[in-house]
Amino acid sequence: MTAVTSRLAGIAAGLLLSCAALAQTAAPGAVPLSPMPPMSPHGPGMMGRGPGPGPGGPHGMGPHPGGAFFLHGLKLSEEQRDKIFAIEYAQMPEAREQHKAIEHARRDLHQMVVSGQYDEARARTLTESLGRAVAREAQLRAQAGAKIMQVLTPEQRKQVGEREAQRVAEIEPGESGLEPVPMM
Repeated sequence: MTAVTSRLAGIAAGLLLSCAALAQTAAPGAVPLSPMPPMSPHGPGMMGRGPGPGPGGPHGMGPHPGGAFFLHGLKLSEEQRDKIFAIEYAQMPEAREQHKAIEHARRDLHQMVVSGQYDEARARTLTESLGRAVAREAQLRAQAGAKIMQVLTPEQRKQVGEREAQRVAEIEPGESGLEPVPMM
């Protein structure tokens, strides 16, 4: 694949994802995926997803890519939104550091490969660094998710559990390689 073809494929993929996000937010009763002002009646502003500058960091997201995705569509009180914001905000510095470590390791690994100066020991060091950063980022996301679930009412937790069960049921067996995870 040539560089031009590769770049066009990337642009096409980006446009497709943008259209999908727009279509989802156009559905009746849909909660917008982009960050919203804190006073929005639709939910917490830092829960937006998708690329682009905005609140929550350079990628328009909360401290983790995707934010607390399971909150979309829940009717949260202002007190709940404040508590969720505090949980995510407290993790932002470390989450940002892990994100930067991931970007740096991937960039350095790519540069080594395309430079034609592949070094097995350096590749091992970079991939180990990348793995540690990805693991820590996932751990931070899980910690925040667990704390956020405690902020929800029993009814809201039930809604999250039902939606998760439905989402898992819609995935064809073997498609994701993951087993359903029971929710609270």
